[in-house]
Amino acid sequence: MIEYIKGKLINKKPTSAIVESNGIGYLVNVTVTASDSMGNIGDEVTIISHLHIKENPFGIILYGFADESERECFKQIISITGIGPKTALGILSAINYNEFIDLVAKGNYLPLTSIPGVGKKTAERLTLELKDKIGKAEQGTTVHIANDGKFNVLSKISEIIQALMALGYNRLEADKMARNVSSNAEFMNTSIEDLIREILRGK
Repeated sequence: MIEYIKGKLINKKPTSAIVESNGIGYLVNVTVTASDSMGNIGDEVTIISHLHIKENPFGIILYGFADESERECFKQIISITGIGPKTALGILSAINYNEFIDLVAKGNYLPLTSIPGVGKKTAERLTLELKDKIGKAEQGTTVHIANDGKFNVLSKISEIIQALMALGYNRLEADKMARNVSSNAEFMNTSIEDLIREILRGK
């Protein structure tokens, strides 16, 4: 098991990062929260990770999280039959894991149905099967400081489009939603993490 990756941040997108450690570049699929808190390209970072292995030649995938609590929540989600890592990553990118835990504790599955890949039956199963398993996790250690937000409008829109496509939307849908949210007066002062959450919640 790879518990964490520590090294130089080579590239970063809202749902992925490349970290160079001991001369090897690791591609890590991350939650939007982890990406937002990771720092800037060139920084030394530590990413809490989970190694997922599928039964095919290209099935070794690293997933990264903001802290240990977020990783534990991810593990609980993928423990549910029929729910894979991509859906779990989408859930934890749309809402903070503490919000997810709160929804599960209350048995409130409806907000989850707005997330790509999570239909009514899946949302009901998540809340039902996890209600007795998952509790308020202790706060882990944040990966790094938040990014400095130095994006121009077009590059920020592009980042949002890529993140939405990674979460299951097609290019046209992602482009439309990203450009709609870019009309907000606070667009450049709002983190990519919060903008994507706003989009996924249908605001």
